[in-house]
Order: sequence, then C-alpha cells, then structure tokens
Amino acid sequence: MERFKVLHVIRPAAGGMRRHLLNLLHYTDRNLFEPGVAGPPEVLAAVAESGVRVFPVPLKGELDPFQDARAVFQLARLLKKERVDILHAHGSKAGLVGRLAALWAGTPVVFFTVHNSIFYAEWPAYKKRVFAFAEKVLARRTHRIITVSEALRRELIDREGLKAEQVVVVYNGIEPNEYRVAESRAALRRRLGLPVEGPVVGAVARLAPQKGLRYLIEAAALFSPEERPAFVVVGNGPLRAELEALAEKNGVGGCFVFTGARDDIPLILKAIDLIVLPSVTEGLPLILLEAMAAALPVVATAVGGVPEAVVDGETGLLVPSRDPGALAQGMAALLKEPERVQRMGLAGKERVGKFFTAEKMAARVTSLYQEVLSSKNLWRI
Repeated sequence: MERFKVLHVIRPAAGGMRRHLLNLLHYTDRNLFEPGVAGPPEVLAAVAESGVRVFPVPLKGELDPFQDARAVFQLARLLKKERVDILHAHGSKAGLVGRLAALWAGTPVVFFTVHNSIFYAEWPAYKKRVFAFAEKVLARRTHRIITVSEALRRELIDREGLKAEQVVVVYNGIEPNEYRVAESRAALRRRLGLPVEGPVVGAVARLAPQKGLRYLIEAAALFSPEERPAFVVVGNGPLRAELEALAEKNGVGGCFVFTGARDDIPLILKAIDLIVLPSVTEGLPLILLEAMAAALPVVATAVGGVPEAVVDGETGLLVPSRDPGALAQGMAALLKEPERVQRMGLAGKERVGKFFTAEKMAARVTSLYQEVLSSKNLWRI
C-alpha cells in the first residue's frame, strides 16, 4: 500500500506550537502517511527522537528577506526531491515560506495551521501588512486552513474574506495521562524553591508582550501582604529581565520565582494550586488544557479561543484582558474556596478527556488530509 508523504514546516518554537506538532506526529497513521519535518535545528532535535525524518532549513522567527528567500528555495528543492504529497505549514512565518515553496514546487496539497492571530495589535505595522497581504494571495492556493479555535476561524473569514468551507477548526489536543504525577506536592515545591505551605499560583507562557504577564505582576501587588500567594512563572522570552524588574518595582519581587523554560510541566502543575493566563491575544493555549488535565482550575482572560476551552464558573474563571484588578479578584476568589477549586479541577479534567485529546486532534487532521486527497483524485488506497 502506497503511503502519502507529508512535510510539516515549522519556525523556531519551544512552546505550544512545538508540542502541538509532536502530538500530531505521534498519532499520525504511519500506514497511510509518511511524515517529515523541516525547520531549524533547535526544533528538529525533539522531532528526530520520535523517529520522524527531519530536514534542516534556515527558517527564522522574524522576517528576513534574504534568509527567507533562501529557505523558500531550499524547501522547494526538498519538496520536489522527496515528491511530497502534502505540505503542512504551522504558524504565520512557516505558512509564508512553506506555501511559497509549495507553489514553486507544484506540491499537490497544501495545509496551513493558524495557531495565533496574525493581526496582533503590538506587531509592527509593516509585519501586519506583509502577513495580511501574503495570506490573501496564498490562501487561494491553500486547500485547507486549520485554526485551533472558532474565534480564529471567524477572524480569518471576517477580516480576510476567506471562504467559510476552506477554514476548519481543529482544537489543540494533549495526552491527559501525562499529567498524573505521583510525587508529593511538598517535595516538588522544595525542588522548585517554592514555599512548602500556602497557596502558589503558576503561569506558564513565553515571556512576550502578548502573554500579558505584566498584568499578573500588577495584580499580585493588589493583594495585601498577608493574603498574597507565591507565584511561579515558567518560560523564557524577550521580556524576562523587564518582568523581573517590574516585580521588584511593584514590591512583589520576593513573591515571584522565574524558572526559565522547563520540560517538566506536569510536575510544575502538581506543585501549584491554580494556573493564571493573563494574555491579551490567544489561539487555544495548551497550558489551559494541561492545567485542566492536571485537575487544576484556571483564571484566564476571555480572549481568542480561551472561552472555548474554559467554561466560566465551571472549569475556571474568565476575566477581561489588561485588567489587573479583575485578575486579582479572580485569583482571590478561588484561593479562598478550596472545595470550589477541587470541583472546578475535576470538571476541567473531564472536559479535556471529552474534547481536547491529542488522539482526537490527529484523527481530525488525518480525515481532512483524506478529504482533500479524495477531492483531487489522489487517494490511492
């Protein structure tokens, strides 16, 4: 039986996008599809461990005309040489470079997964113009555009004028069993340098403007010293030094532990009482699904696809973005009601099992591959 070759293209990514791709690869039916991944070395190392073929391509996160042209040329040659059936790009930058290469190479089927809004307000104006224009042109040669939330889908249809049937929602998925941790909370807190007793609030995010972590720090300062929880912030990014300075400036530096990037998120979640995500823009963040799988409630801003994952009042609390007061109130409300926290955590765990598993996500993507291949009379099974 002949297998279809799928080449995934991804930019430098260390967070949710990389985990999304690894989960998708894990559940790809190897009897039907032969996956490969093209991207920068820092991403390919994790992919290679899973036994998937990797192809180094000099793809940067930011726009770089010379380097991007080189990446397009290299990808086009790779697509032709490997006789790839499906090009699947992940994220705006890979979507730009990968689809240009597929157009040049004549790749039969092209997919593009949108993980976050391309209209993020704090992007430079030139960057928004480039990606918006490119999307309008390249969408005509893209067979399916996958969004990780309905909010993103509506945004693309309304702002880009894309055909509704072309844009499809496939929710992010995780492995729920990975979040069952036997180690004691006290031992984990000691390892992380957190207080063994008392409430601890966690935030897991790239330290970048769109994650809104400055509002978490400002919210922490609104607690009285007697009621203020400890905070652990997991992740790296361009704002780390600025956020640490802001915590000191607001008089809460001693309450925050910045761990940097970590690969042991299930252990982090076992050590804390709730997760906070103060983002100003989102697709469908994996950390919310991970928190719910670990039976933790969340306090998150009602942006993007967040309300599609978090049921307000049942699996967590939703608050307005850029509002430290509302964020502080939400955290305080849950920390004062441990029984409510437990109920929300169990409800969230059940919700993830029903709607947000990696297996369900991969099965839906596979069905879309088959649908498009059949429509082009390429399905040879």
